[in-house]
Amino acid sequence: MMLKGFVSDVFDSQAIFRKLLTAMANPGTLMDIGMDMACPDPLHPASGAVLLTLLDFETPFWSDVEHASEGVQWLRFHTNAPYTRLKHHSLFALCTDTLEDPCLFNPGTIDSPDLSTTLIVQTKGISDAGRIRLSGPGIKAQKFLQLNGIPDEFFKHRSKLCLSYPLGVDMIFVHGRTLTALPRTTQTEVL
Repeated sequence: MMLKGFVSDVFDSQAIFRKLLTAMANPGTLMDIGMDMACPDPLHPASGAVLLTLLDFETPFWSDVEHASEGVQWLRFHTNAPYTRLKHHSLFALCTDTLEDPCLFNPGTIDSPDLSTTLIVQTKGISDAGRIRLSGPGIKAQKFLQLNGIPDEFFKHRSKLCLSYPLGVDMIFVHGRTLTALPRTTQTEVL
């Protein structure tokens, strides 16, 4: 039997979308999704909520989760989003285990930077006291993050993408019910 998605598709997706907008405007801010969600393994509740909000029949997505898995089938059932096996063709991508080089995803084009991939990354834990220093628009003072399970090498690759602004890949990191965003304009430095 397929697990239920949102209790109220309209109101719950609007609430999550507002949280995503706030997170993107305030990079590195930790946000609780504010609802309990039962998602198939290996999806975290925040990942499920974000993807149910953002995916639809016109938004191809990629994941490191097997296409035939319960998690991907749950997302497709509730959103009707097409699954792609090509990272570069995805508008949204979910990394649950193996973190991919962000340069492998679509950075958009000069004419349409909005057609880039948004990468949702599940972590082993998130804290606002860590050794990843954030700077850029939306950050008034120094802000730090700890993203457990994310290797330093990932941020070196991400720094290359930041040089191509307005091209780039926006990122949402999640753990359990918590999410934080790193838009393409946010610079990261691992101390």
